[in-house]
Amino acid sequence: MDVSELINIYKKVIEPKLKDWVVFEHGTCVILYHTPKDLEAEAKEVLQKYGKVHPGSASADFTVMKVDNGWIVAGDQPGILNYVPEDEGRGKEDYELGLLGRNQKEQDSKELKIIYTNL
Repeated sequence: MDVSELINIYKKVIEPKLKDWVVFEHGTCVILYHTPKDLEAEAKEVLQKYGKVHPGSASADFTVMKVDNGWIVAGDQPGILNYVPEDEGRGKEDYELGLLGRNQKEQDSKELKIIYTNL
């Protein structure tokens, strides 16, 4: 997916008053609800702490919401979202979409490569 498309989707779904968010390489968006000293460092810290999935725990839970051209997957930690594009999720059940988003989050929590910072 094109980075600008991904950013536009997040701009549509994130409350406009929330200015501080970061998008990682595999589509994970981390929103910070306060003004951080170092947005990128704090977003990485949040994703390292809450990005790993532990089966059978709250970290494995998710909610799937339909948006324009795909789905947003939210987990147990507020402020961490994943986008699953329509072409990747077409024909899949919510639990399959959730697993796709959850896997993106876990991959981003390991690699921590930021592709966009919104200030």
